[in-house]
Amino acid sequence: MSIEPSTKRPPPQFDHGPYWFMVIALIFAVGMAGTTLPTPIYPLYQQHLGLSNLMVAVIFATYAFGVLGALIFTGPWSDQVGRRPMLTAGLLCSVASSLLFLLGGALWVLLLGRALSGLSAGLFTATATIAVIELAPAGRKTGAAMVAAAANMGGLGLGPLLTGVISQYLPWPLHLVYLVHLMLLVVAGGVLLFCPETV
Repeated sequence: MSIEPSTKRPPPQFDHGPYWFMVIALIFAVGMAGTTLPTPIYPLYQQHLGLSNLMVAVIFATYAFGVLGALIFTGPWSDQVGRRPMLTAGLLCSVASSLLFLLGGALWVLLLGRALSGLSAGLFTATATIAVIELAPAGRKTGAAMVAAAANMGGLGLGPLLTGVISQYLPWPLHLVYLVHLMLLVVAGGVLLFCPETV
């Protein structure tokens, strides 16, 4: 009886589609927008909570430490666990941050919320840019890098714009913008479930 030699099958190749990199870029922008939402209303927090200029600076620094911590300690993780789980973690940190700002009104809430926002920014910066480039079609890698940079900077600019418009023309200026952002995050998270994985 002859035994046929075993053949090793190559790994399956998935068609990511030509537009998924744009979807990830939009999710990237939504996540980064949350990191700058409080910026225009810091004077309102300062007045409402009686914060000193030094304490406002501490709040800014808390965000920076969150970003650096995420970049230093979680940077390589997306190569091991995948892009989508790390982006999900970034969205969850952003959700937790917006929930704290929405429901709380104390100094510790601002500090914890900004720390989580920094973690979210670090997770997205380290992972989303790579995911956008990897999901782009072969001939559009360079353009995808520009799209990722635009999503990053555009999201950072969208946050203050959204907060400024809502706080100026709508009620509940210290809270409503976070409710709007939470709804955007829920949509982004739902879409992310269907995004292809590249690792």
